[in-house]
Amino acid sequence: MRRLDDPFCTLAAPRASGHLDVGDGHQIHWVEMGSADGLPQIICHGGPGGAMMLGSGRFSDGTRLRSVHFDQRGCGQSTPRGELAANSLQHSIADMEALRRHLGIERWLVSGGSWGSTLALAYAQAHPERCLGLFLVGAWLCRKRDTRWWFHGVRALFPELWEAFAGAVPPEERGDLRAAYCKRILGDDPEIAADFATRLFLYEEGFMHFDAPLTPPDPLRGRDYGRIFAHYAAHDFFVDDDQLLREADRLAGIPVHIITGRYDCCTTPENAFDLAQAVPHAVLEIVPGAGHYPTEPTFARAVARAAQSFAARVGGW
Repeated sequence: MRRLDDPFCTLAAPRASGHLDVGDGHQIHWVEMGSADGLPQIICHGGPGGAMMLGSGRFSDGTRLRSVHFDQRGCGQSTPRGELAANSLQHSIADMEALRRHLGIERWLVSGGSWGSTLALAYAQAHPERCLGLFLVGAWLCRKRDTRWWFHGVRALFPELWEAFAGAVPPEERGDLRAAYCKRILGDDPEIAADFATRLFLYEEGFMHFDAPLTPPDPLRGRDYGRIFAHYAAHDFFVDDDQLLREADRLAGIPVHIITGRYDCCTTPENAFDLAQAVPHAVLEIVPGAGHYPTEPTFARAVARAAQSFAARVGGW
């Protein structure tokens, strides 16, 4: 029996899936869920280096939405796995357009969380005419200060975790941990690369959780995840500093909802706040008692309610 205060929807079964050849030797894995005649939406996963989470379909009503998930280049079931060549934010934007055309969708609601919010925002700015709305969870602007926080500022709240992370490199390199880790992960020694990629993955997992996870992170995920993350980090995530704020005017006329956890230590709330300041018509929701993961109870309930309300608004239900 479903509780009256349960905000989650029944998870719709996948309706279709496949691999789309997007050129450069890459094939993008995609899955479509929900109603064939529903409001189209595309969901961008986190990372860089993550993979689609079909369980996020419980945040929205599958009887009214046509939800498209996809694994970004080198991620999940996209091939070749872990490939860095021809792999950038701009390639992912182009892949979303190729997937939209492939599925015969004219316009869609664009959603994403964490790094997925970065991709969703950048896509909306590049192709505003294709966006019915923009729903961002844990917005991340990838400014220099945001990257600096990720590699260094986290010490303020997780000093023991950061010290272990920093302690893996010589003292003279600890002033720029991004450079130190990227050099090793993207270097020529496969054993060192795998070790540091795993360290980077476990470091991130260590400060992203607000509630203690039910199971520890799987270090076997670290090698591929850390490799792709380091590739993006080494290239400033393929955006100029403040670019996503400077181009915020491109969102004029597009409904925007931004939701973030008050205690998100990965994509800190100032990202969402600063973006909302640059997009005056955006709705900003900062959730008390919530961290980064929308799978944790407090944040999950808030995201589910917000996602359904936003879809109803965009769909005119």
